[in-house]
Amino acid sequence: MAQKSYIITHDFNAPYVQVTGIPHKPQEVKAKRFRKGDIIRGELKHANNKPAFILVGEGCIVPLNVVRELTTKAIGGTTTPSQTSSFDGTPKTKKVSLPTNPKVRYADAMVIGAILGAVGVYVAEKQGLIGEPDKKYKLYGAIAGAVLGAYLVYRTSNAKPKVQIVNQKDLI
Repeated sequence: MAQKSYIITHDFNAPYVQVTGIPHKPQEVKAKRFRKGDIIRGELKHANNKPAFILVGEGCIVPLNVVRELTTKAIGGTTTPSQTSSFDGTPKTKKVSLPTNPKVRYADAMVIGAILGAVGVYVAEKQGLIGEPDKKYKLYGAIAGAVLGAYLVYRTSNAKPKVQIVNQKDLI
């Protein structure tokens, strides 16, 4: 059975069992408070081919006399069957795929930065900006370029704030 959305019509407490998994702290039976107007998402369970109760979350039982099934339709104008939608309670998200693995992006940036750093020191030696040419300077330039490249990838990949999507199932 698929999960559907329901709206609470009366205030009530629904019992559930909290499993701790710790030997010296036993399981507890607690009550979850539902208020009138709350929207829950659950699965309708049957007994003897008749609807019996709604199972919400991981074991919270809601009686049928305190809920109504929630359905939505498009408002305004003429609607076609393709425009009619049903509310399922889950947020619609797009899958965004990154072009490469983040570790590969860091490695690429470090290699390119090291090459640019070494070339920069080489050009500075040829222009006479560095007094005494030494192989260590090219190594220092390559290390500085690699660190700068990794830092730039870090700043550009983490510049956007992360949005956390909370499902109603997690709130119950």
